[in-house]
Amino acid sequence: MHPEWGFFIYNSEVFINNSQNISGSHSENYKGVPPGYLSLYEINNDRPSTIDKNIFPFVESNSNYKTRFRKDLNNLVNTRKSGSSTWSSALTTINNQDVIAGNYRMSASITRQFLTTSVKTVQGPFGSISLNVNHTSSTLKNTAVQYQTINPSFKGSDLDAMFTGSINMINVPSIFYGSEIKKGTVELNYYITGTLIATAKDELENGQLFCTFGTASVSGSIVGHVLYREGIVLFPSSSSPSSTSLHASNIKHAGASSAADNPKWIYFGAGANDGITHDTTHTSASYDINFEGTTYKNTMTMFCHANKGELNYSNNPTFKTIEHSSSIVGFSTSSFTYSDKEVQIKNIASSSFYKGEDEFRKVTYISKVGVYDENDNLLMTVDLARPYKKEEDDDLTFKIKYDLL
Repeated sequence: MHPEWGFFIYNSEVFINNSQNISGSHSENYKGVPPGYLSLYEINNDRPSTIDKNIFPFVESNSNYKTRFRKDLNNLVNTRKSGSSTWSSALTTINNQDVIAGNYRMSASITRQFLTTSVKTVQGPFGSISLNVNHTSSTLKNTAVQYQTINPSFKGSDLDAMFTGSINMINVPSIFYGSEIKKGTVELNYYITGTLIATAKDELENGQLFCTFGTASVSGSIVGHVLYREGIVLFPSSSSPSSTSLHASNIKHAGASSAADNPKWIYFGAGANDGITHDTTHTSASYDINFEGTTYKNTMTMFCHANKGELNYSNNPTFKTIEHSSSIVGFSTSSFTYSDKEVQIKNIASSSFYKGEDEFRKVTYISKVGVYDENDNLLMTVDLARPYKKEEDDDLTFKIKYDLL
């Protein structure tokens, strides 16, 4: 499966799939998570922030916990047995193993990090060595090596230079894309005052982000890279196209106290949960991230056979020719004898002639398939996309896929 996702970033706020961040009575987002975040469970919607007012998982110390949990349901509605401490105090005495509680307000959203390196002097066996150090950048470099087979930018000196300078990184949690981001679906759009100034896509499906729309000096160049399995989009400062101006506007991308600069790919996504509070100049900039995920689902394939000479009878009333003008009861000779009239099967065999009637043949239309166990118990029914015609000399096989939970 390939779910589609879209993130719109404007004025330090993230919008998922063009959905508004609606505030609630008890929180700034009615789903109980920060605005721009996806709620994992969505069960504590618009509830107070205190844990005793929310649904939450817990484990309570008791020698007969399973029996007590089933019998004492008052524990689920904030009513404790006599002699027990209250919820508020119990939740703070975890060391005494009275109650261990969790939190269902789990959430995820995209985040932006601007990684900078600093020079560190390391003493080695042959003297001191100066190194550009950033732990996150070093981790990204090791990860990028795995993509050398498809991305030629991650080889040799280009790889070394890429991770020695500053890097603009967009991190997408796996809850959005599943196993990996689908290759060839990443599209990034850069807007100034609502006008599109640049677009980048991974058209070659190899992780390289080409600027497909923008200024002449940047268009057609590689401005960034995608790590599909890790859900990371990065723009290295060592790549001159990512540090090239895209527009003449001066914007304070790093916050109100920073210096203003022209829009560049190295600033893309500024405000995406990166802790930056922007001034009025940055409100003119907005960013759009679109991609498809890849999710694998286990399925069971079944083949259901409708053999020749079988399944050519139906209990559907339209299968028979029945006149409703009188009862189908034939006669009754006594109170112990009963007989019905003979009812003919309707002939729906098609003819080669217009409004003609062909010789009688049993014809049925299969619209559902039943799946039974070894004891002939009906487990499930499958609705077909359309009824399939079956005559006595037909041999049909239906291929059914069942998604396993």
